[in-house]
Amino acid sequence: MRLPFALVPSLALTLLVAACGPSMEPEPVKTPDQLLAEQEALAEEDERRRAEQSVPVEEEETDAEKKKQFDAQQAELQLKQASRSAETCPSVVTEPGPTGVAKVTLVFGNDGHVKEGTIAPPFADTALGKCVLRALNAVIVPPFVGPEVTKDWEVNLAPKK
Repeated sequence: MRLPFALVPSLALTLLVAACGPSMEPEPVKTPDQLLAEQEALAEEDERRRAEQSVPVEEEETDAEKKKQFDAQQAELQLKQASRSAETCPSVVTEPGPTGVAKVTLVFGNDGHVKEGTIAPPFADTALGKCVLRALNAVIVPPFVGPEVTKDWEVNLAPKK
């Protein structure tokens, strides 16, 4: 007997499925200790795979954490710019006063603004000292998290030639 050509692929597929079917031998029943041991082994294997796949946590700070810190570079940049303005004070203030290098201490609050500014003698309580403090108290840095930051700064108030 010859089979029609269209039935040959169907018959081949049926034989293949029957040949690859489940085994007829029943799986032995496992004891509770065997089940527990098997589950522990699977858990250990899963943990090992996760450890291999996980990226190690680096101690490097994220950008968000860096933004929360006081930006010393930005403060330096802003203070240099404000110092240029403060150095013009001797030509603006008409009242005679001391010359030289003025030592200024600024305290930055968490909002980035100068919370307190002081200038050391002999410039303290002079019109020139007040002009310098106005220029430096205008400095604003990005807001930050943490304690207030104190910066010491010097401004050259020597007469311009």
